[in-house]
Amino acid sequence: MRKSKGLLLTLCLMMSVSGLAGCGNGNNNASGNNGAKAENTAANANAGANNTAGENAAADPSGMPEKPAELTVWQDDNADKMEFFTAITEKYTDKTGIKVNVKPVPMNEQPKVLALDGPAGKGPDLFYQPGIGSLVVKGLVQPLKAEQATLDLYTPESLAALSQAGTLYGLPAVTETYALFYNKKLVPEAPKTIADLEKLGETLTDAKKQKYGFLFEAANFYFAWSLLGGSGGYIFKDNNGTYDINDIGLNKEGVVKGANLIQSWYTKGYLPKGVNGDIVGGLFTQGNVGAVINGPWAITDYKKALGDDLVVAPLPTLEGDKHPTSFIGVKGYMLSKFSKHPEWAADLAAFITNEESSLEWFQKTGEVPPVKTVLSNSELTSDPMVAGFSGQIQYGQPFPTVPELDHVWEPMANALKFVAEGKDVQTSLDDAVKLVQDKMKMAGAATK
Repeated sequence: MRKSKGLLLTLCLMMSVSGLAGCGNGNNNASGNNGAKAENTAANANAGANNTAGENAAADPSGMPEKPAELTVWQDDNADKMEFFTAITEKYTDKTGIKVNVKPVPMNEQPKVLALDGPAGKGPDLFYQPGIGSLVVKGLVQPLKAEQATLDLYTPESLAALSQAGTLYGLPAVTETYALFYNKKLVPEAPKTIADLEKLGETLTDAKKQKYGFLFEAANFYFAWSLLGGSGGYIFKDNNGTYDINDIGLNKEGVVKGANLIQSWYTKGYLPKGVNGDIVGGLFTQGNVGAVINGPWAITDYKKALGDDLVVAPLPTLEGDKHPTSFIGVKGYMLSKFSKHPEWAADLAAFITNEESSLEWFQKTGEVPPVKTVLSNSELTSDPMVAGFSGQIQYGQPFPTVPELDHVWEPMANALKFVAEGKDVQTSLDDAVKLVQDKMKMAGAATK
């Protein structure tokens, strides 16, 4: 899998655009031209585009079709964020006269709902998704065109995350990974290595009193991947940005090594079986856990409970000074296949993700946009919570941009559950890979 040397997603970019130390100098197998390749991918996908987006939305840009009376956007179902998002779209209406209908639809349910509502003419022009995934295969998106000046606002990798086979289908709004939260009352300094983390498990864990040195959702592939990939594993072999779905690494040496590490923590009692997000968050906010692994979405609740005792740090290094490879996600506004106004929908997408809107979104929600000028803004660079994630993001990995990734999650969730229960690691992973292969064949993937 392509790793993140040169990866400038989210806060890592704060260092590069500020002229500070470059990112991605960890144990990554990246080629030095990943950023340029991502930028070229986005540029090629939009070559010849003649629509003016975002900043020019106040006027009727030359070459644009007649304005529609309204556009519809599906935003994730979150009451507070809906309020902030609607305020941004109202500014677009003020500039263009185009009414924007904002409808709350849970992000994970949007593809399924769109497959039904889109052909019936009841779908959105834009919808909110975490990367391109299988949206192209399912026929739910169409290419989004924007001028190069608009594309230059975003980090190249964030555009690549919303592209497939060189074609861009959306504009990025939020980028994120996970890191280590710790409670200074229990853990005075951040654990630098896995040995340090295990020391917390050894000294602070008292399962009978529901007290633990560290916790995280170890049976959740999203979180577990940091240890599996950091130990040298890969999902699909990355050949210079092209993923070979016939070369699956989920039962090979690196992943096996990481899974054995996770299993040892269950065996030693550092992690309770069946630990989930609610348990992790509940015990941590009660002051019963020294450190947890989670994402920026948890900051508000954790900060409310722990106040100034809450600190964020990069994930501790693994054996051999290797850095855990946390997943890096990019959420953005995808152009619906069923939109009858793709040029104006693209214009709206550019407006709600431009510099002004993105900074306002960060101020209201704490979510970090992959907009270069915003990432270098002092409001982000001076925020200790945000800066803590920037230390981890430079070692992260983007999700493989192939639809076959959808077939990985369930088999690996099952494998990690078996690992937690003490089953043989190699056998559990072998079974998972076989199931992934079966799922891909059933879906008609071009496997050998």
